[in-house]
Amino acid sequence: MSQSRGALRNAFTGLLLLGTVLGLYNVYSDNSEVRTLGEKKACSERPCKASVTRESRSPVSQSFTYQIELVEKGKAGRRASVDVECQRAYYLLGEYQCSAQGALP
Repeated sequence: MSQSRGALRNAFTGLLLLGTVLGLYNVYSDNSEVRTLGEKKACSERPCKASVTRESRSPVSQSFTYQIELVEKGKAGRRASVDVECQRAYYLLGEYQCSAQGALP
């Protein structure tokens, strides 16, 4: 009985350590791909100039605020501030998927 409790305790400790390592990786690793994905979502796949005005990272998500200006030939550019939230598919694992609020139509 005590051997099964010890094995269960070790497995639980290992799971918590793995979660901690994955969370630290999500916060401190290079996020250039996520920023690019967020910029594409902020621009709604159209050509625009985007600059990051705010960035926030947590173990389960990353959020950005972009100041964007649509680049249209022969017209004055339209500007907007767009908030983008990027989350992994399975909390600490998986590909990032982003959603934007406040994008230009």
